[in-house]
Amino acid sequence: MTQTLTGRRSRDTWTPLPTPPAADVLDADLEVRVAAAALAEHPGATVGRVEVDGEGRYAAHLVTWFGQQVVVPVDRDLTVMGWAALAR
Repeated sequence: MTQTLTGRRSRDTWTPLPTPPAADVLDADLEVRVAAAALAEHPGATVGRVEVDGEGRYAAHLVTWFGQQVVVPVDRDLTVMGWAALAR
């Protein structure tokens, strides 16, 4: 049996691989509000992306004005919960 990126093929049958669960999607307005909350903690930074997990917590990935990459977790109430610098 050989395994491919899209399925599993045996001699006589083809069975698709399970698809990963869809990630929660942010609408544009909420994404802007999460980014604004994160940017308030890091003025002058640039937003790389904003993510949401299955429990409704957000994370804004920023690059500060001096090039440091940081992740800023934001809760459902758009309160910044701190931040973490990523290793270079």
